Amino acid sequence: MSIPLRNTASRYGLISQLFHWLIVGLIMAQYFWAWRIDNVEGFRARLELVTQHKTIGMVVLALAVLRLLWRLINQPPPLPAAMVRWERWAAKTGHALLYGLIFAIPLSGWLYSSAAGLGDFWWGPVSFPSLVESSELLEDRFGVLHRALGLALAAVAGLHTLAALRHHFMLKDSVLKRMLPIWPKNEP
Repeated sequence: MSIPLRNTASRYGLISQLFHWLIVGLIMAQYFWAWRIDNVEGFRARLELVTQHKTIGMVVLALAVLRLLWRLINQPPPLPAAMVRWERWAAKTGHALLYGLIFAIPLSGWLYSSAAGLGDFWWGPVSFPSLVESSELLEDRFGVLHRALGLALAAVAGLHTLAALRHHFMLKDSVLKRMLPIWPKNEP
């Protein structure tokens, strides 16, 4: 049985799952790219990695916008009825933080790159305007902000993952399964 495109009352649909896992994969790649930028030798190699990192960041931002628009017209399945109040609060707060960080990190990177006087561009003809004037002070501040937001995302995403694993292995409910690209045969 194939996965429906839209969310159902019990599961996320194919489009929501694609947005989720594609953004997860790209964000994980971003951490690897950032580590490589800090550890590569040579100006050209570093510039190429920075360009790739910025490009992937802009793709994440575009996908986040599309994902949010999709979520507005295609509501997620409700939280399981067995979840207690603090779990519902934690789930809603965690998702809000994840969405906020997924938007804030690429925007802070764009500001960081603009303040550094590097501009921001795609692998090709698409270019993005600088958001602020070149400034060493702003470059330092936006750099610190970008790294801090990246660490915050790692922490929140780690908690999100632990919560999903808790639901799957300890509570034995369907919270994790409903975002996995599998579809039980007995579900519509």
